[in-house]
Amino acid sequence: MVDVEKVSGRYRHSNPIGDLKSSAGAFACDLLELAELQGKLFQADAKAAVHQSVGLTATLFIACSFLLGCLPVAVFGLASALAYFCEIETWVAQLVVGGGLSFLSVLVAAIAVKKLSKISQQFKRSSDELAKNLKWTKNVINGVNSR
Repeated sequence: MVDVEKVSGRYRHSNPIGDLKSSAGAFACDLLELAELQGKLFQADAKAAVHQSVGLTATLFIACSFLLGCLPVAVFGLASALAYFCEIETWVAQLVVGGGLSFLSVLVAAIAVKKLSKISQQFKRSSDELAKNLKWTKNVINGVNSR
């Protein structure tokens, strides 16, 4: 005959509430770890974006400062040379030189602004990861609810 104590001790039934508690605890730990990693990723992206924008902003400021400081001297010098060599009126030469330099400065400023506007793409990596993490969380929760 079979020993009843040995058979019943060997085959234990799992406690569904205990399993649910341990699963919920493990899921909460995973969520906290995921939130921590998401925060670190966001911090790294923010640091890179600030580092990139500081250099471009400083470059833009320096370019504008030099342009403002040199513009009057350059305009008058170029206009005088243009008037002398092309034998045109001084006011016409001043308009031509001023218009050309204005066009050039607007072009440089537009390029800098375009590059500054692309900095927001630095956060694409962290936002993509956040979307993946939220999708995973929903799938886990839906999986728990469907059982």
